[in-house]
Amino acid sequence: MVFGDVAYQYFDWWHEMIPEAIDINGNQEDFNHYGLFKNKAINLGLTVGLNDYWNITISQMISERCMEWEGPVDEDGNSLTVHHRTECSSSDFFDDEKRIAFGGYLGDARINFRYLLFNQAKGPGPRFFLGIGFDIPSPNVITESPWKKIDITPDDGIDNPVYTPHRHFYLSDGAYKMNLELQFFKKRMQYPVFWGGTLSGNFPLNDSRYGFSPSPRYQLSLLAMSSSLPFKKIKLGKLSISSVGFTFTVAHAGRSKWEGLGDTPNSKSILYVPGINVLFGLEGGGGFGLNLTRGFEYYFNENESDIEEKTKIYGISLSYRKVLDKVIDKLYWGK
Repeated sequence: MVFGDVAYQYFDWWHEMIPEAIDINGNQEDFNHYGLFKNKAINLGLTVGLNDYWNITISQMISERCMEWEGPVDEDGNSLTVHHRTECSSSDFFDDEKRIAFGGYLGDARINFRYLLFNQAKGPGPRFFLGIGFDIPSPNVITESPWKKIDITPDDGIDNPVYTPHRHFYLSDGAYKMNLELQFFKKRMQYPVFWGGTLSGNFPLNDSRYGFSPSPRYQLSLLAMSSSLPFKKIKLGKLSISSVGFTFTVAHAGRSKWEGLGDTPNSKSILYVPGINVLFGLEGGGGFGLNLTRGFEYYFNENESDIEEKTKIYGISLSYRKVLDKVIDKLYWGK
């Protein structure tokens, strides 16, 4: 099976003033931070059945993340804070001659193995999968903590720790990770005709070469879909609606850390994402899925370094799936 997912996410964000932050003119910051963050991503992949029970999926994320700073700027339009500015992850970022972020478009690659524990091949019944996989980091990372401070000693001889220019977002956190998942789905004769979900965990196996320890992540994704009968007369060219349903995702991120600096502020969070999903069949094979979502994120303010933050999240994604009527004889060894 070949597949592709195109997604667009829109974050309208705000957080309060950062304690002890100094602006680019050397003055104490007296303003909140706010702006827009946009994520455009394409995930391309291939799934190959190794036998009747195992398959392998290889996928690659291609993405660009862009910040639009809407806070105070100077006469030349430059942001007054070293924390944010209008920029994209596709470009490198330097503080003088020091590279702080490697720009690019490639995110992490993923290899997943899934085992079919149980499958009701025809008619109503359950489908149960177990999965294990690994994320391979890309080189598009940041090289130091956005929360690192340096000591500047002015004429009065008093050390004054300040933040240097940095970037808060990246395509890869630079660590290898292990993925574990359980998938359970059930087909029924009554509504919802198809329902189920996926429970997954993503666990870093090492720190990045720059000393970053990423967050462990847990996610529960649920869906409930209708049958195609109410929509069988609706045609959109070569497309026909096969089902409409609802999705709901809960995602939890634990604390991330930087070597020598401890926990990253505002890294522990929980995200709730309800959505509407529409599936389309395509004449000649294959199908599309359209998903509209609205995210609600809550940050755990457990540390003194945590600050109040609010984010409005909107998303739209379009996916394509096509099963290829092909057999790789050298891989397939039968039942």
